[in-house]
Amino acid sequence: MGKIITKIVIVHNLANELARNMAGQIRAWLENEGRSVRIVNTSRETAHPVSTWDDTDMILTLGGDGTLLSVARAVQDLGIPILGLNLGRVGFLTELSPADWRESLTAILRGEYDMSLRLVISFHVLRRGQEYFRGYAVNDLVISCGSLARMIRLDMWYGSDHLGTVRADGMIVSTPTGSSGYSISAGGPLIYPELNVFALTPICPFLHAFRPMVLPFENDLRILVRDADVDVFLTQDGQTGVVLAPGDNIFASRARKHLNLIRPLHSHYAHKLKSKGFVRES
Repeated sequence: MGKIITKIVIVHNLANELARNMAGQIRAWLENEGRSVRIVNTSRETAHPVSTWDDTDMILTLGGDGTLLSVARAVQDLGIPILGLNLGRVGFLTELSPADWRESLTAILRGEYDMSLRLVISFHVLRRGQEYFRGYAVNDLVISCGSLARMIRLDMWYGSDHLGTVRADGMIVSTPTGSSGYSISAGGPLIYPELNVFALTPICPFLHAFRPMVLPFENDLRILVRDADVDVFLTQDGQTGVVLAPGDNIFASRARKHLNLIRPLHSHYAHKLKSKGFVRES
């Protein structure tokens, strides 16, 4: 049993007409159930002040995984539980659907839910000894040349251990939550989402000289960009990022706080793998 939820913020993308209509419908239903509700419009370019999330028991996102991810990064330091209603395609992070949201929300409002604690990556980039960029990644950090199939050379350390130098099209640093995304497409493993580990998955490594690996997030990871023939990009959750330069160091560690995802009692990981096509029964 979880905490009773009384104060809810509904977040949806301003450009999504279906989400906008559902937000009004769900707000009316929640208010009829005696809950306090606010609606927040967002977009990829929107940066909400921290005060947006004051006095909130739960954030309900309407959209796909992308909407949930952008909200999760925004409230990472606040520890506010998030629940997603899927209006996108895959929706691996979201738990509710347009068909069953009333039934599921009724149980959740009574405190009948579990809290899924997800590891988040905290990272920063050092350029010539000065901090150049910092942020969080819920799914993954990707170092690559974008759409150009050009190799880059990276040096990697786990704590004080030098993992090696790799020549590849790029490198994916994935959380367990993000292991079902870009990482698995590049040959990485599926990881149970509540483990405190991360996966290193190379993108088309030269001569297959670096294999995907899973490591406990007890030590920091450091990646040095040795050289590249073209611009190198660092992207977080496939949504935002920066251009890197040779000599840049990317430091990644486990964030101080977990991401808190609300999970209905009927939601099970194995069922989700099957329903999303990751596991096929014969």
